[in-house]
Amino acid sequence: MKSGKQIKVQDQQNYNITYGCVDNKNPKSIYVNITAWLEPLSENEEDYNKIIKNLNKKIRQNLYNFLSSDKSTIFLKDKTIVDLDLRESGIKFGKRSFMSCEITLFQNGEISINSELMKQNLNNVSSLIIDRTFNEDKDFRFHKKK
Repeated sequence: MKSGKQIKVQDQQNYNITYGCVDNKNPKSIYVNITAWLEPLSENEEDYNKIIKNLNKKIRQNLYNFLSSDKSTIFLKDKTIVDLDLRESGIKFGKRSFMSCEITLFQNGEISINSELMKQNLNNVSSLIIDRTFNEDKDFRFHKKK
């Protein structure tokens, strides 16, 4: 029996965003999935392993800082999972590579994914990650499609 729920968001220009939960009846954890195609900005051969690690670290740090500073958030700041899926072997100048970033957030209570409070909090988290991490990145340009 399928009890999960998934909502696709259309408001970001260069990113595909999906919110969801595994169990709609007891939504203890919510995930935010941000996908995009990235293109390197430099022709030089870079150490993409280090760049990807720094990008992952920046996502985690921005998320932690946001959840620590936002007193109205419904998520626990110490219980988050960030999974950045980006293969360094396929990254080449002039070619787009697929990136997926899934952020799992655990709630203080059990607020439905359909509630306005939940939607507002998820929009805040996704906007924060996009604005402070991806849009400020100096190594890659992000696109919605290949």
